[in-house]
Parts: sequence; structure tokens; C-alpha cells
Amino acid sequence: MKITELIAQNIIDVQEGDNWTEVNIKTTVQDISVEEANSTTAASTNTIATLLHHLTYWNRVMVQRMNGIDVVVPDTNGFDMSAIQTEKEWDLLKEDNVHSAHELATAIIGLDETLLTSPILPGYSSAYKHLQGSCEHIHYHLGQMVILKQLVRATMRSRLDPFA
Repeated sequence: MKITELIAQNIIDVQEGDNWTEVNIKTTVQDISVEEANSTTAASTNTIATLLHHLTYWNRVMVQRMNGIDVVVPDTNGFDMSAIQTEKEWDLLKEDNVHSAHELATAIIGLDETLLTSPILPGYSSAYKHLQGSCEHIHYHLGQMVILKQLVRATMRSRLDPFA
């Protein structure tokens, strides 16, 4: 198996399952309500929804970079998202995230492996560092989502029953 295929598979595995951490985005967010997705905690100003939006944004930035486009990343860094209002909007965000992961995996598979050691763009680090870094980035934010999910649910339970 080629390195590009392995990296692409890692992207899909952290998205949909069968990765080494035994946790994935799809399973983590599938039972989260829109209220939970929009909730902040004392631990983070980010919500699960903004983290998912940020990952979707970065998946697409990486695809553009692989296509030779030097994306100017604003200070908002993909966290610039209004709160979602409905379960339908939440479902669409989850679907868009899955779609963006598949877009990135497809682009990675299509990359000529001889380019992995070259800068992804002039002035940037290697394509390999960017692509492997994308896997690490997704795992990092997945960990945040898992923790935020637990904190949000604990906070909601304590509001409903302060003696629980």
C-alpha cells in the first residue's frame, strides 16, 4: 500500500471508525443534539459544532493547498460560525464534515508520492507533514469533542437535577 493511501485511510478511519484510538467523529457526534452541539463549557469557548466546522474548513484548505492554491487563512481560522438553530442544520454540518473528509482523502490518494517530501506550496513544509499533520489535527479536535460532550452532558444533568 502506498503512503498516500495509508494517510487517506487514516483520515477516513478517524472520521468513520476503525482507527487506533477506537473513537471517531461519526460515532461521537451522532447522538449529540443541536442544543448540546451549541453549548459552551467552562473548559472551552469552542462548541462541538464550531470544532466540527473548523475541521471541515481545514479539510478543504488542505485540498486547496494540494491543488496549488495558497489559501489565506483568516484569524478566525475556521471557527467563525454562527450557532446552528435546528437539528436539520446540525445534520447538514455533520454531513458536510464527512463529505470534506472524503474530499481530502480522495485528493491525498491522487497525489504523486514523489511530491510528499517537497513543500506542499513554496515556503511551506513538506506535503507529507501537512497531510500527516491533518490526521493529527483531526484526532486532536476529536479528543476535544469527546471531552466537551461529556462536560456538556454533565452540566445539563446538573441543571436538571442539582443533587444528581
